[in-house]
Amino acid sequence: MSFWNRAGVDACLVGAACAGLGALGACSAGGGDGGSDSHAGAGSVSGGSAGAAAGSVGMAAGAPATAGGSSGGFGGGSAGATAGGSAGGGGSAGASGAAGSSGGGGGVLCPADATFCSSFEENVMPAKAVYKFNAAPGDWSRDFEVDTMLFHGGKSSLRVKSGSADAGASGAYQMLAVPAPSGAFWVRFYIQQTELDIGGLDHNVFGGAADTDEPNSPVMIELAEDVGVAFNTNDAVRWPMSYGRVNGNPMPFSLPKGMWHCIEISYDSQKREQKMFVNGTQQIDATDYPASVANPVKIFKFGFNKLHGPPRKVWFDDVAVGPTRAGCL
Repeated sequence: MSFWNRAGVDACLVGAACAGLGALGACSAGGGDGGSDSHAGAGSVSGGSAGAAAGSVGMAAGAPATAGGSSGGFGGGSAGATAGGSAGGGGSAGASGAAGSSGGGGGVLCPADATFCSSFEENVMPAKAVYKFNAAPGDWSRDFEVDTMLFHGGKSSLRVKSGSADAGASGAYQMLAVPAPSGAFWVRFYIQQTELDIGGLDHNVFGGAADTDEPNSPVMIELAEDVGVAFNTNDAVRWPMSYGRVNGNPMPFSLPKGMWHCIEISYDSQKREQKMFVNGTQQIDATDYPASVANPVKIFKFGFNKLHGPPRKVWFDDVAVGPTRAGCL
């Protein structure tokens, strides 16, 4: 895992290891789980921490792309991509990763036009964030804490408490909602789990674009795990190409535990096109998705919504939301 001083963000990282995760470009489309969120015959995910692929972190030239625009601008680091890992009981191997921190470079910590930006350096709920418990405002420390022991940049990060390990945690819907430009916007954040790879077989949610800050927003384009990392909207799922359910078999796209991963998402509810980048590499380009959008998205939610579990601790750091792409740091 990586422990960076903020001063080191502007330095060029040479010879660092970075993950080669999955295929580039478009995504494979598939139906959801029919509302049951269960996956018969699926085994455990052993995606990636075995078979690490070392690579060099680079920085691609170019200006940030605007929301809904081209994916150029931030290329992140290129590394040897290695599919595999050891298979788990009845399941399929996920995407392999590399030891240490994952790719990036050339990004901006807090763009001038950001509607929300936080590195969670203070032990208070970030400005502009909204926390709701049982659809009513509550004390955010029930489900979140600022953690000074594990962080990507600066001196601390945001940890989502685990329902099984933290007294008082609600253990179900644990989300912060922050403002975003209406209709289309970019998100950049770093995420890490230490107990499990990110991208399990069962449906759980890490974030999403919504039309309200209510726990049950009418519109919610989820960044989820559901047979791997994917977009999920009302059980309509879009996976990275060659991942998800392939010829009836589960092939999860997973992110190795114990390291930070840079996630960038371009949400566009007007054009109905959603893009996801992992450590600088585009993994999903979901066009004509979702099939319909009742209201424009204008809120970004992040945290953990345990639909099926298991409960776990999740860390977030260096979150930026705005009309333009912030890039990986």
